[in-house]
Amino acid sequence: MNSFLRTVPVMVAGFLLLGAAGLEGEQPVSPYRHYDSNAFIHGNFKPFFQKQWKARLSQEPQPGPGGEPGVSPLLLPLSVSSFRMVTDPVMPKRLSERVRELDSDQRKALEPALQQLLQAYDQLLDQQDQPQLKRNLAGAFNYFFMSSYYALKNGQELSGPQQQSMLVQINAAIAMGLKERRLSDSDKQELYESVVLSGSLILGLYNEGRDKGRPELQKEARELAKELLEQTMGIRIDKVRLDGDSVWID
Repeated sequence: MNSFLRTVPVMVAGFLLLGAAGLEGEQPVSPYRHYDSNAFIHGNFKPFFQKQWKARLSQEPQPGPGGEPGVSPLLLPLSVSSFRMVTDPVMPKRLSERVRELDSDQRKALEPALQQLLQAYDQLLDQQDQPQLKRNLAGAFNYFFMSSYYALKNGQELSGPQQQSMLVQINAAIAMGLKERRLSDSDKQELYESVVLSGSLILGLYNEGRDKGRPELQKEARELAKELLEQTMGIRIDKVRLDGDSVWID
């Protein structure tokens, strides 16, 4: 299967081998290992989903408070979820420092492996001709959702139209969440990195477990996906409904 959800782990494996080529006798440190889900949580920001969105798609927009035509959050442009990078990546170092079973040298080696996950995500967006999703929270959360769904549904992928359906809802949910809690560009960058890394690690754990016959890694991927899906998006997988080309959250 040469799909979107298998490309990132493959790209990272190539990065790790290239990085180790110049370090004779040293083995690259795999980023695919046990992580405490709390290490990925950034503040208390959550996208704000509304169950009524499915019905609203078939209705006329409601007037705004002043009688002017209302704009459905589902029609907002992706730019409402975009932000400006203000510093070098910060989450790889933070995550590597919280893996307790590693010594200091191994933690130092894990940090660049996690940085390569972020690089692989950017390169994947270039390959998919989706530059608009770089530095975009909706794109990052959609990638994380797709990865979690994939692991929790034993390798089942969403179709292209289903992915787009979820992206639209996530963009709207983020726009509404930002009304409740303002985030600086620095906060958004940390959230973005955390969500992208979450998705990539879930994918890597699941695919590596399947490909190498290690069911404990697939179990780890499912547990991490379940915890983070609920903690960061407020979504339980049993509340996700597929309806043709659409995805809805009950």
